[in-house]
Amino acid sequence: MANRLDPDMPTKILVVDDDHLQNNQMVSLLLENGASVVDTAFDGATGWELCLSREYDFLIIDWKLPLLSGLALFNRIRGVDRLMGLPILVVSGLVQRMDFRLLQEFPCTKLLEKPFTHAAFIRETVKLRSEAIWYAKNTEKIDEIMATVSADPDGASKSLRSLAAASPNPQPVVLLAARKMREAEHIEQAIVLLKEILELDRGCVPAISELGRCLHLLGRYDEALQFLRRADSLSPANVERLSLMGEVELNNTDASAATSRFNEALKIDKENRRARQGLRVAGTLSEMMHRPAGMHIKDTFASLMNTMAVNLAHSGEYSSAVAKYEESFHFIAGKEASARVAFNVGLAYLRWGKMRESYDWFVESAKRGKGKFTKAESYVEKLTFQMKAAADAAAAAKAAASAAKSAADAAAAAAEEEKRKAAEAAKKTDAGPAPQHEQPK
Repeated sequence: MANRLDPDMPTKILVVDDDHLQNNQMVSLLLENGASVVDTAFDGATGWELCLSREYDFLIIDWKLPLLSGLALFNRIRGVDRLMGLPILVVSGLVQRMDFRLLQEFPCTKLLEKPFTHAAFIRETVKLRSEAIWYAKNTEKIDEIMATVSADPDGASKSLRSLAAASPNPQPVVLLAARKMREAEHIEQAIVLLKEILELDRGCVPAISELGRCLHLLGRYDEALQFLRRADSLSPANVERLSLMGEVELNNTDASAATSRFNEALKIDKENRRARQGLRVAGTLSEMMHRPAGMHIKDTFASLMNTMAVNLAHSGEYSSAVAKYEESFHFIAGKEASARVAFNVGLAYLRWGKMRESYDWFVESAKRGKGKFTKAESYVEKLTFQMKAAADAAAAAKAAASAAKSAADAAAAAAEEEKRKAAEAAKKTDAGPAPQHEQPK
């Protein structure tokens, strides 16, 4: 193992580059400068599998890779929460910097153009790792503040601003704080933080994109699309944002626009699960929108999908109804609307005779409803009692069956013993008295 030349030098590194010579040179340089483990991959698909199966503190990828492009690999990695802060050094000989605007949206990300000197390579590696360490520390501080947000949201917002002001690079801290606020469902506070960023930097793509996401959750779909389209024009090829735009279009009941957005995402990564699922849901929405005019149709995506699934359930097509419900559920914005859909999924499962699945969906509905939609709560209570009774009955039946089997086994053993004894007695009877032979006179 080489001596550590810099305390911020990463120790476990993955290099993904299809140029074997370049790959080997980078591995040698990293090991010589203090890295402990350096794994290699020569295509994006293998790189992705290694990212999922192993732990790294640094990643180096080429932008032009076989099987899975660097662009698709980067999108996948940044779509996984535990990999969000993983420092990524993109190395490429491509000269069109417009292709790399996406990298500017994420912290702990850097582009290094080929060819580069050995000194520049190591310098950028250490610098990027230092940024990742700083980002991780600030993330921990933000998590500590967010633990108080439910009790004192205004106080938490004030603490977050103070943390950002004390940071050498405030913008990533405020962005992270806004995202944490949104995840904690304090959407309005998140919007305030994002607008503060945009007052200082109108072209901050991550803030524009996050603001679009917040507006989507509030059901302000047209406004959300304005921000998301602006972010996409400034920095295209973000698979997560393209899929989000598709979701907003779904909730805006524009099946055609949603289909286009999901297809754009699939052009970058044809295996993207969210986009593939969204494409199917867009097809269902399109089918629903083209039903006969006499059919009662409401004007929201949740209502449209509910109507279709309800009709299927009422006609006894429970398998199809549940499939439509479950697919659409993950694309419905708003806790109350999704709580209603979750309730109907539970109802479909209940009518189908699947109590366990029904219970799980009623629990999900009750959790999302949080006092605004409480219809599922009585079903949870009722099914809890019924499942306990069923479990008790099953346990009693099992115990009875076990006791019956034990009794049957004992009776069979006793009968077998009686049979054995009878056979022995019969054998003695058949033998009769021993023959008497007379002695010759």
